[in-house]
Amino acid sequence: MHLRRCVVLLSLAFAGTAGHAACTAQSAATRPHLLELYSSEGCSSCPPAESWLRTLHTGADVVPLEFHVDYWDGLGWRDRFSSARYTARQYEQARRDGGTAVYTPQMVLDGHNWSSWYRGGHLTPPDAASFALSLDAIAMPKRSASVHVRVEADTALVPQFGAYRNYIALVEDELATQVQAGENRGLQLKHDHVVRAFAGPLPLAQAQTDLAVPADVDLAHAALVAFAQDPRDGKVGQVVVLPLAQCMK
Repeated sequence: MHLRRCVVLLSLAFAGTAGHAACTAQSAATRPHLLELYSSEGCSSCPPAESWLRTLHTGADVVPLEFHVDYWDGLGWRDRFSSARYTARQYEQARRDGGTAVYTPQMVLDGHNWSSWYRGGHLTPPDAASFALSLDAIAMPKRSASVHVRVEADTALVPQFGAYRNYIALVEDELATQVQAGENRGLQLKHDHVVRAFAGPLPLAQAQTDLAVPADVDLAHAALVAFAQDPRDGKVGQVVVLPLAQCMK
């Protein structure tokens, strides 16, 4: 299958660094599954789902994203990773599937609810990609307050994929929280694939945005994930991952 090129350029804003290291990631001819988990540290049913998600490794077959919602925050424990924006995205997913209610834990596979994960469901082999994505970045600083993102797509893509939008997530692994209250009181919860910042929908052809980097993010365990998705039906065109550890050398 011939792949048209959709280029995502990330210009990482920072101060006080002496050099600039090139950082590049290129998508493959196949498209990884995009697997989203909606979770909360206040939810006693969520740790098993998060443990299962932690067994998955970001790669050619699947790219996991863990969104922490905020509607549990008033029920005993405030989740430090939660965001109203992630709750809003979960509601968008529900409406796309013809529903109005949301819940945790929920898995969303390639834009649609996927409930068979807890019954031993398996991911199918990745499909051929609709188009290619590449991420090119200047140096990543050891500490930065923001990431400036410029998104460009081949204009030839627009007629066929004009409804698609680009989304960018800053994802962090190897996180842990000692929960002091709520349903998970007394437990230490471990997290991988946690979304720490998110931007989108962004136009497919050309867009610029800034991602605020939380001060406690460990860039050695973080990555940028870019994916192109049709917000109408949830179809994912391509996903590409840029580990930030390689940008800190």
